[in-house]
Amino acid sequence: MSDLRFCPKCGTKIETGERFCGNCGYDTETVPNFEETEQFGDHSELAGGGSNKQRWVDPQVIVKPVSPNQGKQSSRIAIVIILIVVGSLVLIGGTAFWWFSQGQHLFGKSGSSVGSQTNSAVLDLPAYSLSEGSYSTEQQVAISIPAGESVQVYYTIDGSDPTVNSAKYQNPMVLQTNTTLKSIAVDKNGNQSGIKTATYNIAISQPATTQPQTTTTTPAASTNADERAQFESNIAGTWKVRDSSGFVLYYTFSGGRVNVTDGGSDYFDDVYSFNISPGNNGTIGTIDAGTHSFSIDCNPLGDNAIYINGMYASFN
Repeated sequence: MSDLRFCPKCGTKIETGERFCGNCGYDTETVPNFEETEQFGDHSELAGGGSNKQRWVDPQVIVKPVSPNQGKQSSRIAIVIILIVVGSLVLIGGTAFWWFSQGQHLFGKSGSSVGSQTNSAVLDLPAYSLSEGSYSTEQQVAISIPAGESVQVYYTIDGSDPTVNSAKYQNPMVLQTNTTLKSIAVDKNGNQSGIKTATYNIAISQPATTQPQTTTTTPAASTNADERAQFESNIAGTWKVRDSSGFVLYYTFSGGRVNVTDGGSDYFDDVYSFNISPGNNGTIGTIDAGTHSFSIDCNPLGDNAIYINGMYASFN
């Protein structure tokens, strides 16, 4: 049994009779060479008082190894540091990802909403008071303006697509001929609706003329003169004509002259000559005034209306 007083491995004091170090478990019977311990100090003691000179480790200068508890604590600290670093990187990465995805999305959405406030409103189509179809008398049609901010309606009646340069709707229109009505709605920001289209077939029927069957001994020339006088009497006065676009003209036949005006400006004023269709009691004839020609039909008599070039004219 060894008489070592200190463990050559860890420097822990060994009680007399102990073979194994109580700290590190070193077997004191297996010390190979005590001379190697001289490098740890220059103090020496003789084991058991014998004559064998052996160098012993001086416990005051030996470097003790780190205890197992100290090693575990260091490992825990290192793990905590690593976790903190990794967590920070994950947090930074997540924040950056959110910024470039959600943040840019929000900014983009905000920018797009500003643009939508200026030119993204959806306008309904205008509506017509008259269903499209065929009619045998003149018809009036009104346009309903859709809801919106400062909405205007523009229309055409010649079949072309309307624009903001087309006629602006203000009052109901009177249709007397075949008409294709198209319109659009436009608000103050320039937003436009689609094109509303309706086709109207207007065929105003002319009343049948009944020729009175009378027996007369009046000469033909005299009868013709009477009918001419009757014709001038039938057309005398001012007649109001409204065309399919709502435009109004006034025709005045008086004293052998015809005057045409829009109510403010004269279109022309000239003397006229005329021919009648004999045998119609002075109700049908043609007027020539300068370069203008008008076909007149006064039938039926007594309704305060005539037809000028096929357009209905009411007595004004």
